[in-house]
Amino acid sequence: MRGLMYGEDMQRAAEHAHAAVASMAKYALPPIPVHYTVWYEYHIARNGALVSAVDALIDKGEVAPQAVQDIYAKHFTTDRRNNQQEMAERLERAIDQMRKLLGSAESNTRAYGDSLERFSDELGDAAGQGEVAGGLEQTSTDITSLIGSILEETRDMQQRNSALESKLAETNAEVAQLRESFEQVRREAMTDMLTGLANRKSFADALHRMTAMARDGGTPLSLLMLDIDHFKRFNDIHGHQTGDTVLQLVGRMLADNTKGQDMAARYGGEEFAVLLPMTGLEQAEGLAETIRRSIAGRKLVKRSSGEDIGRIGISVGVAQFNPGESLEEFVLRADKALYVAKSAGRGRVVADRRHQS
Repeated sequence: MRGLMYGEDMQRAAEHAHAAVASMAKYALPPIPVHYTVWYEYHIARNGALVSAVDALIDKGEVAPQAVQDIYAKHFTTDRRNNQQEMAERLERAIDQMRKLLGSAESNTRAYGDSLERFSDELGDAAGQGEVAGGLEQTSTDITSLIGSILEETRDMQQRNSALESKLAETNAEVAQLRESFEQVRREAMTDMLTGLANRKSFADALHRMTAMARDGGTPLSLLMLDIDHFKRFNDIHGHQTGDTVLQLVGRMLADNTKGQDMAARYGGEEFAVLLPMTGLEQAEGLAETIRRSIAGRKLVKRSSGEDIGRIGISVGVAQFNPGESLEEFVLRADKALYVAKSAGRGRVVADRRHQS
């Protein structure tokens, strides 16, 4: 169906879809939506910049999952922002419609109240005139007429309210659906599609928020920077698809070992980051060691062949936030600690103890 959205007929759409799947198979790319979207767009050749970017990867022999995902992020982020804007506008219009409907309901209720008050006055006048004139028959006729008017007004009111209730129910359902769609798009925009962890943008937002909280509240905040040891060599030996499986494994291990307000993110390539609010350096260092041991203890087997491909290791740098430093300095200290861990032989945790009493 995607091809039809591009104004193509079913046959052409099927051809492009087949070509996209064939390209993913050729370059051993996992069949995930991001990869499919890039290759489909490549084969319909309507985005010259994207085609050039993919051709450059092919010429260099660098067609890999991360490179393709980078192209997706560059060429489809604008579309995603436009979708978010469109949904936000639709949501605003639906909420405005709901306000108008509620205003109409209030107006109807007020008009009905005014009518009842007028009928009450007329009933009083009719009864008073009957007593003065002694015309009980005429009074009865007048009262019967007024009661008929009240019943007619009541039926009109019920019909108007019924119509409003129906419109409100429809609008409320649309608002709920739009909010759900908007939230889904927002989550996708903040999530790394391969690992399911927060992405770099989400990490940056959380870093600003958590450091501000640490400054204002005087509470500790620690950061782990993690890197998979010898990942490029692992990819070269076992292939990018197996490499993606390793990235997903590390993502799951980080998710399993973080909780509450902690945030685990894919920082880029084979590098990950974990923000730990309300956590001092010693506790963060202990968690880093737990994660390192958990990952090192996992035996890896290639699914396609059952081949034992050994184990993977990670190196970790740890730093605790100093309220007097910038965000860049905080991240740099954790990153330098990671560099020390890798330089010292990898497969270890190193903490930056500057600013610690």
